[in-house]
This record gives sequence, C-alpha cells and structure tokens, in this order.
Amino acid sequence: MEYKNKVLLYGCICLAFLISYGYVKDLNERQSPLPETTSCREDSLQNVINQLVIDKEHDEDGWDDKEKRYEQVIFEFQYGLDHLKNYHPKAYQEFHRIIGYKEDYSHEVERENKKRLYEYTR
Repeated sequence: MEYKNKVLLYGCICLAFLISYGYVKDLNERQSPLPETTSCREDSLQNVINQLVIDKEHDEDGWDDKEKRYEQVIFEFQYGLDHLKNYHPKAYQEFHRIIGYKEDYSHEVERENKKRLYEYTR
C-alpha cells in the first residue's frame, strides 16, 4: 500500500509539474508582443519607377544648365567675332580663312562660314 501511495504521489507531482509547465509556456506565448509592421512594403518595381523619375528630373536640370552655358559661349563667340571684324580686320579675315580650310581669304568663304556657324546656333 505504501508503494501505491508513493507512485500515486510521484505521479501527481509529475502531473502537476507538466500542467504548470504547459500553462506557463502557453501564458508566455500569449504575452509576447506581436511584431509591428510599421514599414510600408513597396514593390520593387515601384522603387525602380521612383528612381527613374528622380534620374529624369536630375537630367532635365542638367540639360537646362548646359543650354545656358552653350548660349553664353555662343554669345561670347559672336561678340569676339564682331570685335575682330571692327577693330582687327586682318585677324577677322584670317579667322574665316582658317575655319573655312582655305589657303586664301575671300568674301565667299566668309559667307559660307557665317551660314554654317549660324546654322548651328539656331
């Protein structure tokens, strides 16, 4: 009879231990915070689209700056040619001879050069 009581006592203790372990484990799982999903999940295609839009805006700004610089260079070029024409006619003629790839200056070379140069400025 004593043997049955000890077995019953050990069985109850083991059962109580298992029940309490299961209860505590279940309680810990219930109390653990749920992971927060605060970040917005964007599609990778949307990321590519956003990057392309940014690149396009950057390129457009760059082309505007280049256009302003080119206009400034063309203005300085025309101003320099007018100065040469008015104050250094020999240098003006030599300039047209050189860019026309001719050995001698002529008014025909000057007209061709002006036509060609001003065609690019439009």
